[in-house]
Amino acid sequence: MGSHVAHPRRWREVGQPRGTAQLAGVLLHGRGRTPTEKVDLAARLAHLEAIRWLVPAADTGSWYPNRFMDPISFNEPFLSRAVEECHEAVSEASEQGRLGPERIAIVGFSQGACVAIEYVLRHPSCSANLVAFTGAVMGQRDLKSMTSVKSLAGLRALITGSDVDEWIAEESTRETARILREAGASVTLRIYPGRPHVVNEEELNEARMLLESRL
Repeated sequence: MGSHVAHPRRWREVGQPRGTAQLAGVLLHGRGRTPTEKVDLAARLAHLEAIRWLVPAADTGSWYPNRFMDPISFNEPFLSRAVEECHEAVSEASEQGRLGPERIAIVGFSQGACVAIEYVLRHPSCSANLVAFTGAVMGQRDLKSMTSVKSLAGLRALITGSDVDEWIAEESTRETARILREAGASVTLRIYPGRPHVVNEEELNEARMLLESRL
């Protein structure tokens, strides 16, 4: 996958070096997980050799302190800080505009997937590719309550979940896909029966297909 680089702004890099990648991705880890696990996830997407991955780290191991379904205020200011940390990584990923939004992906698992979804809702024009492995819209909001959300036209999203997941209910996953579609995104939804709280190979294959279509 190329060399690992430690970045002073608290993210790691793996894959292609700056200036040579055809795609760039920001990988967001789950609660209590580590950036190393996301580097491992990048390795599981190894044949996507044209991509540069940036892997931020939450200071405490969690991006926000409470449950995703709690009111947004319960997770502030941590959620906004996480979104801005992601935005800094996306800005770096763009290489001052060398890579446009269609060549930048936000990928997250669990809590990181929730932050990834929140990121595209707050910064809809910065990334045209979203992969949310078991994540949902924060705060159980609907689109009407999110008056600041602009059109997500042009966003391609993969939203995955499970019918037995202990952290993100299937209903929340389906509602998230509905909200993103309502905002104009092109959404692929996958619910995996009996799948535990992990990223399985089928999900990785779906993510590969989405990213490869941008090459």
